[in-house]
Amino acid sequence: MKNEIIKDKFPNQKKAENEKIEICYICGVKFNINEDNDSHYHYDKYPMCGYCSEFYGFYREDL
Repeated sequence: MKNEIIKDKFPNQKKAENEKIEICYICGVKFNINEDNDSHYHYDKYPMCGYCSEFYGFYREDL
């Protein structure tokens, strides 16, 4: 029962743990790389937002 109270006390905690804000190396916009489906790390190093990924034709390797 104690665990249920803690979960109810911090309902947004899980959301914050999954949030990873990056800055796109092409356009400079801040984005959550875990939330956007098309965003990825280009060459496993440079964060790229979903818009730039789609516009420039870069896609994640696992697709």
